[in-house]
Amino acid sequence: MSGNVYAIYTVILLVLFIGVLLWTFGKKRKKRFEKDAEIPFQDGQ
Repeated sequence: MSGNVYAIYTVILLVLFIGVLLWTFGKKRKKRFEKDAEIPFQDGQ
């Protein structure tokens, strides 16, 4: 019985992890990532 609980828990965590990855790297956030990637190359403050 407890083996099934661990299997279900693992599947839920995997689905949540994939969901976070898809949300993070979605097309809506691409412009922000590109803008943030330029920060190190900007001249002083």
